[in-house]
Amino acid sequence: MSSEAIRPTTLEGIKRLAKSLKVERGVQHVQALDAASQAAGFQNFRHAGNTLRTGPAPEQEIHRYRVFLTAYWEQRESGASGRETLTIWLSLPWTNLITPLQLKNHRALAGFRNDGPDHLVHERQQNSQSHARNYVCAAARVFYFMDATKLQPSQGYSRVFPGGNSINVIPGHDHDSVWYDRKTRRYLFADEPYEGAAEGRKPEREAWAKQHGFVIVRPEWAGMYAPDIGSRLYLVADKTKGIPLSPVAAALNMLPAPINESTWNGESAPMKPFFVSPGTAAKDAAVKDKPKTPYKLNGQRNSVEYVQTFVGPQRRPVGRMPIETHAEVGRLLKSVLVVAYNRKGVYKRINSIRCELDEWAMREYSNDELSLEQLNKLYYQESGTMFSRSITESERKRHAESLAQVKKILGKHYPDCSPLRMLLKKVDAAVGSLTSWT
Repeated sequence: MSSEAIRPTTLEGIKRLAKSLKVERGVQHVQALDAASQAAGFQNFRHAGNTLRTGPAPEQEIHRYRVFLTAYWEQRESGASGRETLTIWLSLPWTNLITPLQLKNHRALAGFRNDGPDHLVHERQQNSQSHARNYVCAAARVFYFMDATKLQPSQGYSRVFPGGNSINVIPGHDHDSVWYDRKTRRYLFADEPYEGAAEGRKPEREAWAKQHGFVIVRPEWAGMYAPDIGSRLYLVADKTKGIPLSPVAAALNMLPAPINESTWNGESAPMKPFFVSPGTAAKDAAVKDKPKTPYKLNGQRNSVEYVQTFVGPQRRPVGRMPIETHAEVGRLLKSVLVVAYNRKGVYKRINSIRCELDEWAMREYSNDELSLEQLNKLYYQESGTMFSRSITESERKRHAESLAQVKKILGKHYPDCSPLRMLLKKVDAAVGSLTSWT
């Protein structure tokens, strides 16, 4: 029997499995202990030790539901890119802890979207590996908080302030969030200031709690916001109307130390092929004739969002086309533009296409790679007459072939996605107008 199929239920069983994995995989003992702990349903060996040393956990509390958290990144200056995926284990499916719509109720989860029964993906492509890891780790800390407490993030801030008025908020609060207990319909306030700032205002905070009949508890578990750089979690609730804090703190103290970038133990991989989780793959396989697109950014395959000045959020294909290829496409488009000014069905569409490709090129390359002067020459600064009232059949054919070449080049260098398809439709429309122009 392969060690991969063994699922230990005790600390000793984990240690025995680790010895086997150490030999089979040729890894260090510490790595083998973490791998064996993950097979048992824990995040790592420390998590297993903290949980199992307190006594056997009830069967329903064993962490046996796996969730993948993913963020993609691309560094504009160097062109380097990749994927960061962290695996966490929970006692319940993640959708039992929070609904996809409720993800927006917490800052660390708001950027993630449901990509499958065991997978959440950050919608925005990050500009560095470090940023991607930080987003994923922050989401993981919130999921561990939810799994331990079974509380849900809420936007009901008025429910946690004395008198329902935000002017009465606890002094020195920072990086705060509101949490709701579905069973009791009660709330608590999670305050996560930097520890030095909070301790400096400790008398003031204690006086506030006494005045309003609130309780403040600081768990041993450091918290969700930025525990690696000094933020600390304080639980705050109304003494009579709020969520009892002692059980919540006790549950949090059973958790391992909050994961962060410096303790990263996730998977770092190339951006492509996009990651498909086991649960997503199994779900897709069960749906006949409806294959799922492996990965989507903001609901659109192979594309990334950017913000265009005076326009707002837009999308472009993931990756970039070589500068010399941009120049070739620009030359082909400009050759049509110089003769098509009076054929608005052609001119307006080609002008729109070059505007968009110019924007993509600017987003794809840094100023060091592509100077402003070079950028301007790619799709603009055409020369030649723009006032032709008609063109010959041979000219129509030649320019239609130029636009066909544009389609071919774009399809070769960009992945299939909604922004590209919309651009290619404009090319087709321009060709249609061109071929009917006499």
